Amino acid sequence: MSARVKLRLTKSMISLYRRSPVSAPATQSTTCTRRRPRPTPGWRTGLRLRRSNLRGFTLIELLAAITLLGLLAAILMGTVRGAERSTTAATDVVERTEQYARTQAFLRDHIGGALPLRWRREVNQPLKFSGQQNTLTYFAPVTSQIAEGGVMWWQLAVAKSASQSKGSQLVLRRLPVAPDEKAVPDLASAEAIVLADNIETLTLSYFDPGDDPLTNADAGVWVDSWDENSRMPTLITLRVTETGNRRWPDLTVPLKLSQAVGCNFDFQRQRCIIQSTVAR
Repeated sequence: MSARVKLRLTKSMISLYRRSPVSAPATQSTTCTRRRPRPTPGWRTGLRLRRSNLRGFTLIELLAAITLLGLLAAILMGTVRGAERSTTAATDVVERTEQYARTQAFLRDHIGGALPLRWRREVNQPLKFSGQQNTLTYFAPVTSQIAEGGVMWWQLAVAKSASQSKGSQLVLRRLPVAPDEKAVPDLASAEAIVLADNIETLTLSYFDPGDDPLTNADAGVWVDSWDENSRMPTLITLRVTETGNRRWPDLTVPLKLSQAVGCNFDFQRQRCIIQSTVAR
């Protein structure tokens, strides 16, 4: 074979080799490829959850949360206000109870000690006592809670207060005894002691034992005013109503002395019989 044929054959083989190269066996491969791991079941669900956690709250969820917080706040405020109202009501009841208990205890002792004294130089010797439906005027000694010693005129009544917040007041007016007086004085402008605030009305009633309570005990009756000048009532009932139509428990005061001091009262003659002297 000539040299020219060999050269052509060699060029043909080189061009053929370049057009279709022979791949190397797998065992002699110089490149190394990493195989991807097979995905586990549920990997798509986990991916969705991770994406939903990253995206935040929607507008509807935010509005629902705000509404729920508003409802909880309203319930909490209602509970707090209810507790506050209950506490205020309980405090008011306690203060009212203390007020009327203290006032009634004082009046029971003070009115019960009224003195059935008379103007002996006057006609029929009238008693120093005047009982009306809304006021009570009597003659009694000064108690230790107010001052010491002596006797004075006293009047229990309801008077308007200078302060509008306190409303009307239950007052006990007092006036010293005048040596030349011959009738129950007017105590409307006398010095007043405030017993209770926010008082609406005062109603008094008097028990008349009758002309002869020793032999006819069932003849006694309750009257709205006391017009008898010859004898004292044996019982006095006080009914006090506060502002708002709240009524105190009725207070019934028995008088410690129902007959005139210093004499024996004759129910048949309706006269005061002074011992060792003739009745004047």
